[in-house]
Amino acid sequence: MKIIRFVFSCVVLFFTVSFAVSNKQQYPLTLWPFPFEITLPISFIVLFFALLFFIFGGMYTWIQTIPVRNERWRQAKKIRELTLKIDDLKKDDSIV
Repeated sequence: MKIIRFVFSCVVLFFTVSFAVSNKQQYPLTLWPFPFEITLPISFIVLFFALLFFIFGGMYTWIQTIPVRNERWRQAKKIRELTLKIDDLKKDDSIV
């Protein structure tokens, strides 16, 4: 599985670097109600928004898994309690 992830990451990295090197044209970036204009390379704009959506996707996934992580925490706590109870019972049993 790690090999597949590594190969996929290399392919994505290759296309990202290729895209950034190939698209150096300048593009004026404006926001309608404001009079400001910034001229940036197209590759920077696209990669910035890709990074932004990557971060938002990670946050969305993290938020969606909160109930699962809470349940796993509760289960781990219950397992610890039951293990301690079993150990106590074993100690009591060996004394008799």
